[in-house]
Amino acid sequence: FLDIEMPAERGTELAASLPEPRPFIVFATAYERFAVDAFHYDAADYLLKPVTRQRLKQTLDRLRVKHAARRDTEREWTAAARAQAHLLPQTLPTMAGYAMAARILPARAVGGDFYDATLVEGQLAFVLGDVAGKGMAASLIASSVQARWQAAMRQRDLTATEMMVALNKDVLASTEGSRYATLVHALVDPESGAVRYVNAGHPAPLVIDASGALVGALDVTAPAVGLLDAPEFPAASCVLGRGDTLVVVSDGVTEARDGGGADWDLARIPPLVARYADDADALAAAIVAAVRDHRGHDQTQDDVTVFVLRRSA
Repeated sequence: FLDIEMPAERGTELAASLPEPRPFIVFATAYERFAVDAFHYDAADYLLKPVTRQRLKQTLDRLRVKHAARRDTEREWTAAARAQAHLLPQTLPTMAGYAMAARILPARAVGGDFYDATLVEGQLAFVLGDVAGKGMAASLIASSVQARWQAAMRQRDLTATEMMVALNKDVLASTEGSRYATLVHALVDPESGAVRYVNAGHPAPLVIDASGALVGALDVTAPAVGLLDAPEFPAASCVLGRGDTLVVVSDGVTEARDGGGADWDLARIPPLVARYADDADALAAAIVAAVRDHRGHDQTQDDVTVFVLRRSA
């Protein structure tokens, strides 16, 4: 319960400063003209002074109904979050001479980011994707795209380009162009360090050496999946040298903003690679933590996902 007029600041200003998820807010005011302003701040109700017992009872009854509905919704979101978490890899593959790790931080209980990795005839195949939007709808598409990627990986004779063409066809058919996903799909040869990849409209992954120097980036090679009918998905290649680290992130990292609207700088990743050169898991966790700190109170901007692959020196 907040009064509109308070000594230090207005109740509406205080309400606007509260981080998500916000509590139910009831404004109290002696002036009816302020009542409309209250609903600009998503107020659950307002009370006009002097407050009668009957009017207060109506407000409390209304809050009880809202609270019960929120509790039911939270149960559904929790169940959906558990289901989506189960679809993500519980463990990542083990490949001699390499270390890998991943972290995901949904903006809500469920999100539109996903990652996966598997071994295909001695090579490492991995994907990191980001479905446009967030929340339940994006999570359903993300799970669908991930499942289709897993199915494609079982067809071992597909090239990266052929796999992406088939994946695009499936996503476009199921979403009718209403949703799309950016993603990076790659195959890594452990002996040579050669990486064959398709970057479908995704933020460019970075290749960084053990000293923290930027070696290169896996730039965009194709449009997002599910965006266009029958586009081309050309592949490109690079080589992970000994001691190099490949860092793949979603745009929840590249577009993370602080309270002043400044984006998180990808230039902060190379020093973290140098600091955690021998610990891929700690590196992935450090990147997520740095993004979380940068966003401050607003942790619902977008899903954050990080995948790290390091070749031993």
